[in-house]
Amino acid sequence: MIILVLAGFLQMNAQQIMFVKKGAQGNGSSWNQAFGDLQQALQTAKPGTEIWVAAGVYTPTQTANRNVSFVINNGVTLLGGFVGNEASKHHRNWVTNLTILSGNIGDVTSNDDNSFNVVYTRNVSQVIVDGFMVCNGSAVNSTEKEHEGHRTSTGAAWYNEASQGTHFVQIKNCIFQDNKSNYAAGIYNLAVNGAANKSEIIDCQFIQNNAQVEGGAIMNVGNGGECSVRIEKCYLINNFALYGGAIFNRAINGGHNTTTISANILKDNKAYIDGADFFTNRDNTSINKPLFTNNVSTNSPNASNILDEVKLTPNTVSRMRASSRH
Repeated sequence: MIILVLAGFLQMNAQQIMFVKKGAQGNGSSWNQAFGDLQQALQTAKPGTEIWVAAGVYTPTQTANRNVSFVINNGVTLLGGFVGNEASKHHRNWVTNLTILSGNIGDVTSNDDNSFNVVYTRNVSQVIVDGFMVCNGSAVNSTEKEHEGHRTSTGAAWYNEASQGTHFVQIKNCIFQDNKSNYAAGIYNLAVNGAANKSEIIDCQFIQNNAQVEGGAIMNVGNGGECSVRIEKCYLINNFALYGGAIFNRAINGGHNTTTISANILKDNKAYIDGADFFTNRDNTSINKPLFTNNVSTNSPNASNILDEVKLTPNTVSRMRASSRH
């Protein structure tokens, strides 16, 4: 009996729940005592913690410091879509109870001073983020001309890096909208230094994200590491880049890219030069059962560029076209 009671206590302790509700002033122990600031919960959360976040708009900082992000630590589960009185996570509704992580800091009338990366994860395992909108990140660095991989120019909504060991983040039921950057306006998945990035992006939407160079919605890069991200059942709509309006994949410096892209819908994505849907370079991407609709490459004969060793299973194509119009 003592052993059973102790086991139950340890399980409850391992699954600690913290509560966040906009405007609250508590210690995070319940909805009535919720944190008012998501950063308070993230900075104190330990592995095994679930953070329940009520509907509202949350920014990484109350200052104008663009370098501040929502940093999610190892083993933390972040759940949005709550009203703020639920007793079970199964009662939340992330569609009606919109929980927004916004980079719109500083001057709220301008996007030019927004957060470089709204969310940041690095060298973590068993991180789950479910039920959020991530918007208004701005990693456009026109003054310093930073190249791909620098946080001030890459991964405006989410910079997701593996530089040691095996890194795993599961992103579900999230919306990435109105983010802009030089590279990877939505999510930047990176593997370097022999590390493996095995993240999953499932049932998400990527809408109106704009990259000035590569990867309008998502960019997956194995730069001396293994990038084997899974992108499944997502909607990628009206995203733009010079190369890879929706998704850009790359493997360089002895790295590998084995990204799997399954059962996604790609609509109205645009690339000014090449690859309205996908631009893949030196990788082993697997693309399974996609639906393409009205995607445009405005300055190239190729609406979708699929290069090197790519496995493509049956797909549906509707009005995917190239255009020389400017």
